[in-house]
Amino acid sequence: MVELLRDADQDTEARHALWRAIGVASDDVRHRFQVRSIVGLDSAPAGGNSPVPPVATWQLVEALSLLAILLRSEDALADIINLFGKTGPIGMREDSTVRWLWAQQTLRGERSGLNGRPDLLVTSTREQPHPGNAVRIIEAKALRNLGTQTVRGEFGKAHDLRVATYLIWSFYTPAPKVIAGARGLGIDLEALGFDTPHRPDLIASPDALISRVAYAQEEARRARRFAGALEAAGEEARLKLRAPQ
Repeated sequence: MVELLRDADQDTEARHALWRAIGVASDDVRHRFQVRSIVGLDSAPAGGNSPVPPVATWQLVEALSLLAILLRSEDALADIINLFGKTGPIGMREDSTVRWLWAQQTLRGERSGLNGRPDLLVTSTREQPHPGNAVRIIEAKALRNLGTQTVRGEFGKAHDLRVATYLIWSFYTPAPKVIAGARGLGIDLEALGFDTPHRPDLIASPDALISRVAYAQEEARRARRFAGALEAAGEEARLKLRAPQ
């Protein structure tokens, strides 16, 4: 295991790698799809030789995750994509089905009535996000010690918003028991890998970093683990109610 700086925002090497990957992914999205412009802070073009913007590291992970979703889609359509801040709807097609991608959008929970603001959200319709059209969520975390309390909080949000897939990116690798616990709740908890022996490859190759993020997100999308966990929990509850007293 590679030891990282205690503050992810101070890991300039990893931040530079993320920004370079964002630049490569931005170029790929613009060349492949009907997207006119992809911008970072202050409407400046994303990536290239520009310096890493003064945003939190989790925001860089979020931006790369957004682009990786589009790169795995069959088609995408947007005029301008803003990588930092509120974005959407971005139209795209996955498995011949139209979906809509949003960032930092507020929606109200189905049961609690409480507001939530997922980092990234995919919906089944173009209308403003709500539990009825929310399909999957991706969150980006840069907590040094992402623990069970955070996972349980995210589970509550996922349950309230009724999504099929809920993926959390962690800049630091969580403890194995936390990863296993998240998986038991139907949450995909993925470490980026900067504190593993894969760090040199992720630092050196933007394509390797893009591939890492895109593959994990696509695998989670197809697995629909959170939907499966909810169905299993419901069935267990029904069996208990039918059991002889």
